[in-house]
Amino acid sequence: IMAILSAITMTIGNVLAIKQSNIKRMLAYSTVAHAGFLMMGVAAIGSVAISGGSSTGPSSVLFYLVAYAITNLSAFFVVIAVSNHTNSEEISSFTGLAKRSPILAVIMAFALISLLGLPPAVGFMGKLYIFSAAVNSGLIWLVILGVVNSAISAYYYLRIIRFIYMVDTETEERIHVSFIPMVTVCATGLAMLIFGIFPDSIILLAEKATAILLM
Repeated sequence: IMAILSAITMTIGNVLAIKQSNIKRMLAYSTVAHAGFLMMGVAAIGSVAISGGSSTGPSSVLFYLVAYAITNLSAFFVVIAVSNHTNSEEISSFTGLAKRSPILAVIMAFALISLLGLPPAVGFMGKLYIFSAAVNSGLIWLVILGVVNSAISAYYYLRIIRFIYMVDTETEERIHVSFIPMVTVCATGLAMLIFGIFPDSIILLAEKATAILLM
């Protein structure tokens, strides 16, 4: 049941996200899709429990939650900064962001790459870990569907990066962000990179946490 729910949730979330022009709604439907990926880890736990084996499912779910939380916080911090300046939540408001605020542009692009699940961002390790748990549990069909859904999500994630870097803007007015919000954005951006390259610390903590919970 969890495997079927995972498949339905990730597919519906991605399909609905494609049609959005409002970036907050797009990220909301993207969250639905990522909930489907989380369910993949839960399905892996159930599949192994039935067969009586051991699973990396629980720790993969915790790791994915941490990876997604860091990434989504980073993306929403940038969205808030841009929407407060432009008074718009449309994806088109990110046009020319690379010229108007290079730091916000880099962090937003990296957050989108992480949500997509590409290296070296932490989102890549999150998907890799949860896909591995599903494969080890025999849910090959669900992993294939997950890869297909990741490819679908590339359309709406890369579309925003295109607006940021490849579409000319009518105004080059700089977007100014105060010190503390900028430090917060940079901290989450750096965390995405560090934990993407060196994920061992989070993986170890996730494994210890699940070991205690499952005792």
